[in-house]
Amino acid sequence: MMELTLPSLGEGIEKGTIISILVNVGDTIEQEQPLMEVETDKVVVEVPADAAGVVSEIMASIGDEITEGTAFISLSNNGGPDEKIIPEAPKIEIKNSEEVNPEVVDAPPKEEVKTKAVETVLKLPSLGEGIEKGTVIALHVKSGDVIEKEQTLMEVETDKVVVEVPSDAAGTILEVIVNVGDEIGVDAPILSIRSNTAIPIEKTVPIEQPVAETNGTAKTPAAKPQNPSPIPAEPAPKPKANGSKYRSTPLARRLAREIGVDITQVQPQFASNRIGVKDVKHFAKTQNTQKSAGNTVMLPALPDFSKWGDVEVKDMSGIMQATSRNMPTAWSIIPHAWLQEKVDITQLEAKRQEHKLQVKEMGGALTLTCILVKVLAQALEKFPIFNASLDAEKQQIVFKDYVNIGIAVDSDRGLMVPVVKNANDKKLTEIALELSQLSAKVRDKKITPEALEGATFTISNLGGIGTSAIFPLVSHPQAAILGVAASTIEPVFIKDAFEPRLMMPLTIGFDHRIINGADAARFLQHIKHLLQDWFLWNL
Repeated sequence: MMELTLPSLGEGIEKGTIISILVNVGDTIEQEQPLMEVETDKVVVEVPADAAGVVSEIMASIGDEITEGTAFISLSNNGGPDEKIIPEAPKIEIKNSEEVNPEVVDAPPKEEVKTKAVETVLKLPSLGEGIEKGTVIALHVKSGDVIEKEQTLMEVETDKVVVEVPSDAAGTILEVIVNVGDEIGVDAPILSIRSNTAIPIEKTVPIEQPVAETNGTAKTPAAKPQNPSPIPAEPAPKPKANGSKYRSTPLARRLAREIGVDITQVQPQFASNRIGVKDVKHFAKTQNTQKSAGNTVMLPALPDFSKWGDVEVKDMSGIMQATSRNMPTAWSIIPHAWLQEKVDITQLEAKRQEHKLQVKEMGGALTLTCILVKVLAQALEKFPIFNASLDAEKQQIVFKDYVNIGIAVDSDRGLMVPVVKNANDKKLTEIALELSQLSAKVRDKKITPEALEGATFTISNLGGIGTSAIFPLVSHPQAAILGVAASTIEPVFIKDAFEPRLMMPLTIGFDHRIINGADAARFLQHIKHLLQDWFLWNL
């Protein structure tokens, strides 16, 4: 008899859950034949046979959590209960009466390296902080393609950005599981591949002294295996039944424990036969929604608009859906207040025109927006409360030692807010170059989630469109936002006469819980002073 034990499932993976068994008692199997499928917290792995023989006993069941080194199948070479699988000793040729050199015969075994094919299911990795799903908008591979590790497989549009999804492993694609247009969640299977894994295999064994025969050949008694089967590790305890006919993945059970969800109450929504992470998250979200139902505004159903004419229905993009969720949150939890001011930017615009060609030659664009970023970076250092966040639960104010300014951008996919990090440490020309690069990435759909995170203050500039006033909403957890409308030529009374001046409307929106009107007025006046006096700061 010979017991097969669970081999290594991959670097850092010590256990998994059996999701299918591919052989039965009495089956004759070959070496490297797949015996079962084990799901780990990363992939689904086919477990191959380390030896050939007849299955005499299967010591594990579907749903068992099994660890590396645990015995799961016993084999016999022909089904006999007392027979052992012993590798055949190699034959050694002896010419006539020449003696065999025992040093050669007893040479230590050589280690050969062999590869075995492993089928792996790749899953959608994390798309960024707080992003749980996305829509497949492009596929860059197909079945039969040979791919390398880190090669781009597809593009997924989230509610923030378009993300290129790289491969976690190299191999040949067996099946592309998703299609363009599919909405998929983190950890959802996207494709399966077959990869080759190198495994050291010992073949040569110590050989006893041969016995010469009359025909000049020597036969060697069958040798015992050099390395006996290791003592099986104590099997991992079976997971508790979930109280229904559905199984659950290890990740799902762990998540359920961490967030306090009773796994026995969860039903699969996103797969037909087992409970996954998405099911646990969906269950928790549903429970939370039901608990807060008393505070939820029920939206009335829309009328049938087609009664009055033709209609066309289009799905909202991921970014539009995110905006529709975030704006009610900002409006409901932040008591907004706004103050307005007009700034004379006549001299500022003259200076901008004077220097814009110089910045353009450097690869950037000297726009009013990048000038506002520079001015606000200085103003936020002087008025740190506008760069802070309120922790309402702990009744604390979080002050940041960095200034990251987000710029609201109207893209073809909805509102996006790329962020200029550490704007207070950068020159105006550096900000102009960085904003040009960020704008290009938004336009080409190459912006990364990291480029949209970490803003401590936001600018919403609609001046290029032509509006005369703007009242922007503060983006939680920020404390304030600056709205900029279109600049116009207006008559201004200066030294006993009216003069035509270029006036730019500004609106500061702020969280009235931590910022009062007087502070907001002083902050807005400071910005006005900086914009009207070019010599207070330089390129």
